[in-house]
Amino acid sequence: MSRNGGPLRPRIVPSKRPSLVWPIVGGVLSLLLAYPAFLWFVCRVEVENEQILVLVNKTGKTLPPELADEFGDQVVLYPELVSAIARKTGESEDEVTEGYKGIRFEVLGEGRYFFNPYFYRSRKLDATIIGQGEIGVLVRRYGKLLPFPKTVATESDERGPVDKILMPGRHNVNLLAYEVQKFPAIQIPEGHVGVVTLLSGRDPEIKNTYTVEAGEKGVQQRTLPPGLEYYNPYLKSIEIVDVRSHKYDMLGDEAIHFPSNDSFTITIEGTIEWAIRLDRVAEVTVAYGDEEDILNKIILPNARSISRIQGSKLQAREFISGKSRTAFQDRLLAELKRECLKQGIDIKSALVRDIQAPQEIASLISQREQADQEMERSTNQIEEARVEARLVEQLELTFQNAALGDARRDVVSVTKQAEQLKVVAVTQANQELAVAKLALEAAAKEAAATVARGQAEANVVLLEYKARAEPLAMAVDAFGDGETYAQMFFLERIAPSIESILSNTDGVFADIFKQFQQFPDSTTQGGDQ
Repeated sequence: MSRNGGPLRPRIVPSKRPSLVWPIVGGVLSLLLAYPAFLWFVCRVEVENEQILVLVNKTGKTLPPELADEFGDQVVLYPELVSAIARKTGESEDEVTEGYKGIRFEVLGEGRYFFNPYFYRSRKLDATIIGQGEIGVLVRRYGKLLPFPKTVATESDERGPVDKILMPGRHNVNLLAYEVQKFPAIQIPEGHVGVVTLLSGRDPEIKNTYTVEAGEKGVQQRTLPPGLEYYNPYLKSIEIVDVRSHKYDMLGDEAIHFPSNDSFTITIEGTIEWAIRLDRVAEVTVAYGDEEDILNKIILPNARSISRIQGSKLQAREFISGKSRTAFQDRLLAELKRECLKQGIDIKSALVRDIQAPQEIASLISQREQADQEMERSTNQIEEARVEARLVEQLELTFQNAALGDARRDVVSVTKQAEQLKVVAVTQANQELAVAKLALEAAAKEAAATVARGQAEANVVLLEYKARAEPLAMAVDAFGDGETYAQMFFLERIAPSIESILSNTDGVFADIFKQFQQFPDSTTQGGDQ
């Protein structure tokens, strides 16, 4: 009860609660500090030099059951598989790569990366280094099984050895998806070629042949020249074949024995030089084998056979003679070369070193050979004497021809001298004739000039007289006639000299002047006009 008698009520005193701000702030700060620490210490991946990084998706979807029959149990997300899943599910290829479990196909190079280890497993691997003088073959761990009878993978989604090789250098290969096998390159030395056998390819169109066409499975007809050859041993094999010249000595037990035409045993020792034809190296290698096989299967059987056939045509004594021996050697070389050439072997030479006849006839044959040589020497001497006689005859004939030549030269000299004198005389006469013609022409020209000069002088005189006569004629014409003009001219000349005339009208002197008093009747004449 309360003091005033009322009911007693409990008193509520407010309590102090702790503040939540600082814990929240501390948690946020912790998270902010923890995330970078988580990234740096947990998610950080440092890829060093000459290393690569491969990611493995630890979480996500698995391969759809409907694709399992086609692709099998695949753990590598290679491009063909990713494309098939994307087509089947309708997802993008990036979504498939991120959302499915398995090994990622792409690799990352040197650098710093951050991946959550809960979702990804990071595998740092060494980069693949192919050294000088070697090659690398990729063996694919994923994909479809190779169909029979293929031995190398030629498609990008086939499992097994890949046909393309890795050349010397660095290669960033995903070693979780591939295995790298290293093989040495093959060095083909000078004087050798490489016979190539293709282990994978299309079937030959022509069956049962030693060599096939390019690209067909089998021994290739084309060989490799000297040099360093990089090749895939899963795709082809290379056999080095020596194509230089070889010598084989048939001596001792290897000598050839055969009966002569007269049933004596002849032994021949010699040397054969041979080489494989460059255009048939592959065929010979497949058909016969190595150098020893070629000797035992081609060269020696042919050499023995030809020696027996050609040797059986000659008698024992003919093998000791130098001429017969040379002829036999030439026939042996020609026949052996022709037969071996058909089988791809080129016989350079076949030299017969020694031919041994039986001892019981060797001395007799030697004596006969010496007699033949002596006879041949005598024949040669006779022939030399004949040659010398012919030389003397030729010398005398040369002297005669020389004397005859001298006489002919004298005749020719005299004839030439006479012809030269004749030519000189004719030339001189022709010159004199030419001079006379020139003199005649000059005289004719001078006469013509004289005539022309006289004519010109006559014309000058004539013109001068004409010039003098023409005024006189004009004066005469003016007076009517010449007599009147003469009277006037006379009076003009005499009048100045007459001062006085004392005479009578009769007499001789008076008659002179009387005639000047008789003038023609010009008035009458003028009146008539």
